[in-house]
Amino acid sequence: MKILITTTYWKKSDGGGIKTYLVDLVQELERVGLDVDVIFEHGEDADNYKITEEELKAPFPVKIMRAYLALNRLKPDAVHSHGGMYYYLIAGYFYKFFHKTTLVYTFHTEPSPDSQISPLRRFFLQSLLARCDCVTFVSKALKAKIEELWGLGFSRYTITYAGVKFQDVSPGSIENFLKAFKIDKNSIILLALGLTAMSYKAQGLKVLMRAVREVRRKYPDVILVATREGSYVPELKDFARREGLEDAVVFTGDVNNSYVPLAACDIYTHISLGEGLPISLLEAMSLGKPIIATPVGGIPEALEDGKDGLLVEPSPTKIAEKICYLLTNKDKAEELGKNAKKVAEERFTWEKAATRFLDLYNIRSR
Repeated sequence: MKILITTTYWKKSDGGGIKTYLVDLVQELERVGLDVDVIFEHGEDADNYKITEEELKAPFPVKIMRAYLALNRLKPDAVHSHGGMYYYLIAGYFYKFFHKTTLVYTFHTEPSPDSQISPLRRFFLQSLLARCDCVTFVSKALKAKIEELWGLGFSRYTITYAGVKFQDVSPGSIENFLKAFKIDKNSIILLALGLTAMSYKAQGLKVLMRAVREVRRKYPDVILVATREGSYVPELKDFARREGLEDAVVFTGDVNNSYVPLAACDIYTHISLGEGLPISLLEAMSLGKPIIATPVGGIPEALEDGKDGLLVEPSPTKIAEKICYLLTNKDKAEELGKNAKKVAEERFTWEKAATRFLDLYNIRSR
């Protein structure tokens, strides 16, 4: 079976969780024997197909025509679009008229709270998505949010949770990470992965920084490590300076392997004001880390408060209380981490995720 994946972000791009989701999904689909091609806008991969800058600047009808010609050349059994690239979705719809091809679209990211779309765009999206064989969402909460903010309805949909890889991290890798960012090995490390690239995540990180300031009154060795070279890093660094937290927050930029800082941290803290279902959270669960997170997006679909992690409102004082609680109650922190790892092993594997998509790809052949 031949699958075509279309995506804005692919390997070696600043695609965050979407990139990780797709790279791992494609790897699993290929492992089970599917022939997968990827067409992408941003990233680098000599084995697949990058849309050139000239093609990106072309008028929308020209993009549709070129996409249709690409489909004719590749002849996929299923077209699976992710994160925009609606011109490929339109081309896929026309392609269905002449071939027994399945058309699937996946939503990954929660729109910003002030996100609005015009009636014309709403009509366009509703008409286009209604012609898909299935629309999928990475969490139930994401579907509800898109319906609420954009006024869309979905008759054929399903929830396709991400999977997570289970990796071991060597002590040497942890030691090198700490040295690279001048982090004292005796520090108490809180970690926030990838909260620097979107407004509602950056605002959550600011709340977390204020919580760290309160925690340091009792635990002066606490530091916060924040990864990813997102567009909000300059603003966040300036915020840390103004809050007197220069020595308490370490901005690492992009890291090659997120599991290394995860292995190094004492508590994983995902304080965001909006989410789909963050893969970084699932990665923390897979390593058995105690987790403190805001109950936004799909996070409560993965974590049960008090059993697999701690859910907390985005209040610096409330977050600080949860952090201090786990630092004081080591046994509880360990219990939460063990439970979270078990949930990840049972519910969030790429094998399960690939099986769900394989069922969708076969819809039209049933």
